[in-house]
Amino acid sequence: QTQKGTKRDARRPIQLLYQTQYMDEKPLLPKSLMDQESSSFSRKWLIGGAIAISLLVLSNKESQASLTSNFKVVTTNGNDLTTEDSLAPGDATTSRSLPNIFLFTCDDMGWNDIGYNSDDLSEATPFMKALAKKGITLTHYYTQPSCTPSRVTMMTGKFAYRNGFQNHELLHNDYTGVPLSNKMMPEHMKELGYATLGFGKWNIGHCNSRYLPSARGFDHFLGYLCPGHGYSDHNCGTSAGYRDMIEGWATKSKDGTTTNYEWTNGSPYLGTYDTLLYREETQKALRKHFSDDDAKPMFMWLAQHGMHSEYDSDPIPPSDLLNEDNKEYLKALKKRLDEEGKHSDEYTKFFKMRMITASVLMSLDNSLKNLVETIEDVGQLSNSIIFVNSDNGADPDYTQGHPGNNFPLRSEKFSYYEGGVRVPAFVYGPGHIPIKSEGSTYHGMMHHVDLLTTFYSLGGGDYGDLDSDVDGMDQWAAIKGDTSSPRTELVLNLPRSKTWKMGEQLTSEGIALRMGNYKLLYNHVYDSWFSPSPGDDFTSASDMMAAWCQYSFYDLTESSGCVFANFLFNVLDDPTEQTNLWHHSDYKDIKANMIKRAEELVAAQINDYGKIIPEYYERGHGEDDSTYTDAFQAHGDYVVPFDCDVIH
Repeated sequence: QTQKGTKRDARRPIQLLYQTQYMDEKPLLPKSLMDQESSSFSRKWLIGGAIAISLLVLSNKESQASLTSNFKVVTTNGNDLTTEDSLAPGDATTSRSLPNIFLFTCDDMGWNDIGYNSDDLSEATPFMKALAKKGITLTHYYTQPSCTPSRVTMMTGKFAYRNGFQNHELLHNDYTGVPLSNKMMPEHMKELGYATLGFGKWNIGHCNSRYLPSARGFDHFLGYLCPGHGYSDHNCGTSAGYRDMIEGWATKSKDGTTTNYEWTNGSPYLGTYDTLLYREETQKALRKHFSDDDAKPMFMWLAQHGMHSEYDSDPIPPSDLLNEDNKEYLKALKKRLDEEGKHSDEYTKFFKMRMITASVLMSLDNSLKNLVETIEDVGQLSNSIIFVNSDNGADPDYTQGHPGNNFPLRSEKFSYYEGGVRVPAFVYGPGHIPIKSEGSTYHGMMHHVDLLTTFYSLGGGDYGDLDSDVDGMDQWAAIKGDTSSPRTELVLNLPRSKTWKMGEQLTSEGIALRMGNYKLLYNHVYDSWFSPSPGDDFTSASDMMAAWCQYSFYDLTESSGCVFANFLFNVLDDPTEQTNLWHHSDYKDIKANMIKRAEELVAAQINDYGKIIPEYYERGHGEDDSTYTDAFQAHGDYVVPFDCDVIH
């Protein structure tokens, strides 16, 4: 369990789980829940640049012997507050009706980027801080280490290896997509009677129109398909030479017997900063939908572009996406750099890019605020659940865009250290979260795969009716504190080859497995910690290994010249992963049990997607293949489907 008020040991990186707001700061809450207006941050802090923080330090008192035989999370109850039956304000029938569910996903937002964790940008997301204080913060929320695998797990409820998508980043010209045998989250929600809308980043298949969001369960989708794109010019961020924005619809025929799927390129939206675009279109959609007294409950995925940075042009938001407090805080950050004196050229370069990060975070924060206010305006706030998460850890490389940060967690996006796969997340639902649980923290283990099952149950379904190979668990009762955490295992990465044997390290494959308090990384690249503060802890971009020493999805030959090793961590006692227990004799039984479990999982793979996905990938990378270029050019040089063969 976490303990509040524990002081930082100055000799090692802080084990930070939560950071309080300023003592004199008022919550930035919807007007129905808080009469007073949102106030600006303390002017006194602007001058002094000082902040008092409370740290939560993990401690684990369970004996090694019990963990050797039975891998369990030490907490008997995931929450640190006792729950009660009373709910937040709302009429008596609201809490019993099907809730609207909003999934607000930030792209590459790291542990140290959200305000309640951050030690350098604590006031870039004031609304998220305030909203989390009225909701429940998730401290052990896990993802995959990059965009495509993370989104596959969210939408399918299955770990990435089940579909062969571990370590695969889908590009504009890939001949791959999530196999059609997978029923996705919006499809399930639609069957429960929900209207389904999606905005933002897809990135899990588009080469055939049957892979598009509107064909996978969304009634309407507006967003993009590449890993990233320009914030305003919408150019596919991989320097592909094509723009990337698409809109699609799924509509019933007049007699209701057939569904028509339509799509078009997003040229009408060219030039609009996409965070602003999604904010405006979301607002329109909500007002239109709930103008009908008999409107269906809504499921909406807002897969934001921000704060993704890798080679994405024009990230600085337009001024109307920032408020006056935001602008004052940016001035304060600049003043802080000026007053701190001379820094190295590398740190100065980093900090200037980090200020861009702050502005992008502010635009996201204000977009979330607008969403909550709009939900309230249409009379749905007391019957809505808003789940905020990041798709994966941050990319701290400031040489190819504005940097995120995961400190004090280790490493970055593309790695299976905590910094790559453990991210900020919280849930807010004033009509569905007991009042006494507001402001609490849930320490139970949770992963993207649990969203499908949790939302399905909230929507009135029995998640036991889902496909037998769905890996998700219904976490809602545990999040509220009614039960203990149901999850004791995370299968983050497995080798794709069924002939792989433990001990083989001449391939670019590896294992990432968490069981109880322990995490096993086998054949994983060495990487460090990236502090955003000047001094000995600051690491220059040239030393950031994981971004260019990542696993190759398709190359099963020898690894590159990067340093690969084996690791065993107790991530409850050592969340910053500083002590490798791999060679420690006291942990040999734990290591043996985890290795045995990994071997069982590799041998038990039902489907051969590990071979199928690369086969389809190779079809799209021939020297003279003009299939996709012809399709893109025919649609105004936009990334669109190009009639590839689908994977069933």
